[in-house]
Amino acid sequence: MDSTFSTNKYGYQLYTLTVFDEQQSGVPVAWVVMSRNTSQDIQVWLESLMLRCFRTRPDWRVNAFMVDDAMAEIIALR
Repeated sequence: MDSTFSTNKYGYQLYTLTVFDEQQSGVPVAWVVMSRNTSQDIQVWLESLMLRCFRTRPDWRVNAFMVDDAMAEIIALR
């Protein structure tokens, strides 16, 4: 998961979630634009993504998560 930072005049963040396929190639699968960069907002987005995944594949589980050194992302994942 990664986000843009100060790339537009409105200060919005664009978050991208990338997963690895069977060939270990990165595939972007989800995006969200947020006006705030808080762990609570990120957590709401991630929880809705997880619920969607579980409805589609009840056996699906997160194996690992990789982020840069963004504390809001780290807190949201805990």
